[in-house]
Amino acid sequence: MDLNYILGREQVSLHNADIAVDVSARFAHRELARSYGRLLEQAGFPHTDATRTEAERAEAHNDICIDRKGAA
Repeated sequence: MDLNYILGREQVSLHNADIAVDVSARFAHRELARSYGRLLEQAGFPHTDATRTEAERAEAHNDICIDRKGAA
């Protein structure tokens, strides 16, 4: 597989996790991102886990939700 494709899919999964409203969707997208990260590592790509801790993700998610409510 093309490394650029995998990198792109990882970024899309991270973005989808960040904007997901549902907790299970956030978890699923985060796990997809981790899986893409493992594929990158196996291919020898210098890669670090781009996923943040649950607390960091929850804080960012809450900030997004607050911004959305304020814009409505």
